[in-house]
Amino acid sequence: MPQTAKGTNYSIEFMRIAGVILITFTHIKHNYTAGIPYFILETLPKYGTLILSVISGYLFYSYRNSDNLLSKKIKSLLVPYLIANLLVVVPVVCLYLLGYNYLGRLDYNYKLITDGILGIDNVPVNPPTYFIRDLFVVFCIIALFKKDLRGLVVIAVFFVFGSVLLRPFIAYLFAAGYLIKQFSVDEDNKRYANIIGIPLLIASFFFFTDRELYRYLIALLLFINIVGLKFKFVHTGAFTYMLHLYHAPVIVFLYPLLHLLHLPPWAEALLQIALAIALCSVLFGIVKKLKLGFVVGNRL
Repeated sequence: MPQTAKGTNYSIEFMRIAGVILITFTHIKHNYTAGIPYFILETLPKYGTLILSVISGYLFYSYRNSDNLLSKKIKSLLVPYLIANLLVVVPVVCLYLLGYNYLGRLDYNYKLITDGILGIDNVPVNPPTYFIRDLFVVFCIIALFKKDLRGLVVIAVFFVFGSVLLRPFIAYLFAAGYLIKQFSVDEDNKRYANIIGIPLLIASFFFFTDRELYRYLIALLLFINIVGLKFKFVHTGAFTYMLHLYHAPVIVFLYPLLHLLHLPPWAEALLQIALAIALCSVLFGIVKKLKLGFVVGNRL
């Protein structure tokens, strides 16, 4: 398996940054409703979260017997998740008091805490972080099998007051990624996975009305065929996490200013993506310089 000197899988790193950049496309403002631009900005990005879900399960297999799993996930998932949403809620409330309303789906009441920050029954105020929220819940479920009852508290709160999983497909694809690693589908059995998966993909397109199944199969086949490739790349983990957590608020706050420039639609879309990546790079540099590793789950 291709790895860096520190044991990092190059292909995983490539898929991780590609997936997060695709997710970035999802949150830009544009008026495209058809054609290639719409496919690139709306259809293709849907695979970003799917592939990240598979990657999470695949990587978990390697540390499945780790001690204090939930404690580690509190630091690497829950803490960055809460910070990323608090850092959006505070300026949003301040701007609201000044007469600017940046929220389109949440009211300025207790919902800002229960849903906006905690995501109990709705996508959080920082939308892409729903993936982190659901992934943490998945690890809470796993913790129960390790007899760590703290996971039960989290699950019970979400079950009673909202939704245990906002997007159940994250758990399904996490499990699929785990099984891919367990059965070494990325190595000796890749061709068998394609022999089975490609006909299923074709059948799902023609005979199933649920297009979600079609997308899941595409994501799995893409992962299986990329994960074993041998090529050089870079370690992207911490920066990818920063981009995932903060690209949406950067875009939301900058878009009104960009729109004043009256740019062509393609330029406006491209500039939103470029600025999100650039400013998140600056934020990442600051976090690294100040040694604020907890902001990105101690991945520095």
